[in-house]
Amino acid sequence: MSLPPFLSFPLLAFALAGVLSFALMPLVIRLAWAIGYLDQPEARKLHTSATALLGGVAVFVIALGVWGLAMWRMPHAPADWEGYYLLAGAAVALTLGLVDDRFGMRPSVKMLGQAVAAVILVAGGAVPDLHLPIGITAAITMLGLIALMNAVNFLDNMNGMVGGLAAIALSAFAWTSLQRGANGIAAAQLALAGACVGFLPHNFPKARIFLGDAGSLLLGYSLGASALLAMKSSPAGWGQAGPLLMLAYPAFDLIFVVLTRTRDGRPVYEGGKDHTNHRLASVIKCPIRTVVLIWVCGAALAVSGLVLAQVNRPLPTLLLWGLWMTLLLWSGLRLSSVPIVRPQPRSLPTK
Repeated sequence: MSLPPFLSFPLLAFALAGVLSFALMPLVIRLAWAIGYLDQPEARKLHTSATALLGGVAVFVIALGVWGLAMWRMPHAPADWEGYYLLAGAAVALTLGLVDDRFGMRPSVKMLGQAVAAVILVAGGAVPDLHLPIGITAAITMLGLIALMNAVNFLDNMNGMVGGLAAIALSAFAWTSLQRGANGIAAAQLALAGACVGFLPHNFPKARIFLGDAGSLLLGYSLGASALLAMKSSPAGWGQAGPLLMLAYPAFDLIFVVLTRTRDGRPVYEGGKDHTNHRLASVIKCPIRTVVLIWVCGAALAVSGLVLAQVNRPLPTLLLWGLWMTLLLWSGLRLSSVPIVRPQPRSLPTK
């Protein structure tokens, strides 16, 4: 039995993007080496040799092409505009990250660029109803989106971490989009998720290519935009807390890093091996198992968020949020006492 068009095209977008991403990534690796778009090892980084960047560029270009093909063949719906705004803002985030990857960028300038990307979505009307004046709601929306972009950017510090979490969360958001008939945004979300899945074999467990800041900012924006669009389109009520729960882990890691670095008197943007996943890896003695465990956590959060969005009742929302907040708070307290690996000067070979 064939799938109805509203399901078949988004699911085909996922599969096609995954296959293209897997097949074309070796060519992107060669391109990155040819033009010198490489991530050089540093004391605060885990890799010990130069590694190709441009993974984020490949993910976006493949997803954009597949989404365009799906939109050409798929019956149109009133919510199709959402996909255009999501991918337009994602393109701005990608460009910002490309500049940062190549030349470096001050945090203030980077946040200004992130604000431009956020304005695109807010100007398009993707502002949830918080029962506050529209100006305050828009400001909160932009701050939340910028914070999530930085959270995902911070979390891109271990092979497979962000690519796997983004694929899981985007697939969950796509399900909510399909439920409300927003096939265009669902196709965009699934194309991005599929491209991330195709990217992972080249990035995990051993990385031959990284997402770079371009990829992490692109995916952070896409996740935040997906959450905002899901909240805006959800029926008023407790179910609007579901999309937020899907992104609890990146938010948890950002809050953890800000608090612990402030406690230790270190700049928040300094960088280092003191994130929740770094500390967890030092406890269980295996980065690969650490990433897989966090993927499982991300999947459980995604399922919990979907349940809340579907049920839309106060008791399940309070229970699930309470359970997750208790678990994350306990984890944060335990991990904050785990010694961190201080960056040491690394001798690099000279040419």
